[in-house]
Amino acid sequence: MPIKSGSYTALLTPFTDGGEAIDHAALEALVEHNIGHGVNGLYVGGSTAETYLQTYEERVSVLQAVAKQAKGRVSIIAQVGDINPSVCHKLAGVAADAGYDALSAIPPFYFKYDWAEISEFYRKLASLTGVPFVIYNIPVLTGVTLNTEQITELLNLPNVIGLKNTSPDYYSMEQIVRANPDKLIFNGYDETAISGLAMGACGVIGSTLNVQGYKFQALQAAFMNNEPEKARAIQGEINQLIDVLAPLGVFRSIKYLLDLQGVPMGECRQPFRPLAASDKAALKAAFDTLLAR
Repeated sequence: MPIKSGSYTALLTPFTDGGEAIDHAALEALVEHNIGHGVNGLYVGGSTAETYLQTYEERVSVLQAVAKQAKGRVSIIAQVGDINPSVCHKLAGVAADAGYDALSAIPPFYFKYDWAEISEFYRKLASLTGVPFVIYNIPVLTGVTLNTEQITELLNLPNVIGLKNTSPDYYSMEQIVRANPDKLIFNGYDETAISGLAMGACGVIGSTLNVQGYKFQALQAAFMNNEPEKARAIQGEINQLIDVLAPLGVFRSIKYLLDLQGVPMGECRQPFRPLAASDKAALKAAFDTLLAR
């Protein structure tokens, strides 16, 4: 399915007890759970997925399993970024063969590459398979800060259709949208989804959609229907949950909430710590108030 505007879940990865292996049965259930929430698509292998705690073989297995389970019912985007460009290239081929609708990647990180090196990385990767490509800008985790002009240059590379912009700089987002009206610009922060829409974003790609994707669909519908008060109220409901889980650890908290929704997720991999009993109690209270339906 072609990539279009809307709400996309940044998919988590379920592990068996102790985080020793991918729980593929739970992964299939997670895909079904998200499709049931009415999201437009799945963003697979991103930060939320604990991707960089997985082996290459595990990443391949997740990409293939999600594509098989989704079966063309929603759009799927494969995040293939890695510290090693050759791994990116191999994962891009795997995702293309599995039928992904788009590829995506964080910029090359850790070694403080210059702009010429970053742009050449994207030029090669985006043109490798012919599958549409989405740039992933997340400076808080990569340490790579791209300015508006650089992002626009990347957006105009052959085969690039859009941007996942996980940045709090909404002035820059508006500039990017204004300079690239034919591109899909997705907001990457769940807690400011409405801000992204106000600045011209076409939708959101976020973590908490795993447990409240239907609320993001309602938020975008209200915004597009020119119902600002309703949209703000829905964003407020979304943020009430985020207020609880953010201090406790986003990924492990969402996994526990999915457990409560009937999708067994296991714990995050080390060095992430498990939730304390008091953390689970706080999340259960939030679940009963904000998610039980």
